[in-house]
Amino acid sequence: MSLFDEAAKTWDLKPHRVETARKVGEAILSSVPVSKSWVALDFGAGTGLLTFYLSPYLSRIYALDNSKGMVEVLKEKVEKLRAENVEPVFGSYGEFYPEEPLDLIISSMSIHHVKKVDELFKWFSSILKEGGYVAVADLVKEDGTFHRDNTGVFHFGFDREEFDSYMTSAGIEPVEFKVVHSIERNGREYPIFLSVGRKV
Repeated sequence: MSLFDEAAKTWDLKPHRVETARKVGEAILSSVPVSKSWVALDFGAGTGLLTFYLSPYLSRIYALDNSKGMVEVLKEKVEKLRAENVEPVFGSYGEFYPEEPLDLIISSMSIHHVKKVDELFKWFSSILKEGGYVAVADLVKEDGTFHRDNTGVFHFGFDREEFDSYMTSAGIEPVEFKVVHSIERNGREYPIFLSVGRKV
């Protein structure tokens, strides 16, 4: 993940990344009954843009990323902001297991970098309490032109049927699928969806 290690220090300087995190955060808060008693996980947290947007509404949030550079920047921000309820975690899915099942799992623009999404959602389900929520944002199906370099990109976005099947096969009931934002690039718009599910 050296690409992300190198990008980490300047990651937050791109306004579209900050804006995407804000839009996704707003959409999560409008679609999920988030509570101050909840413990959450941000999967593929990067520098924590979405983590820090939602942390004031939660009891605790783990920020998981498999880029050392991203996690280092995250740790610096936690110290600077004195965000005591944010816990940066370096690692990949399947390696991290919280002490107690989670109330909420969030993710933004990370799932297309995961090769086996079906395995990821089964792991989500394994660390989520019954009735807990998954709220994941990513690209609507596109033609592979969103990234300048598709190294480490395993999916050119997703459609609703794909995401619903990932959730259902992991014991998560799809609740909502909606476009919440779009990113302008290459003279065109790339829509970003939010998919919400609840563990049954």
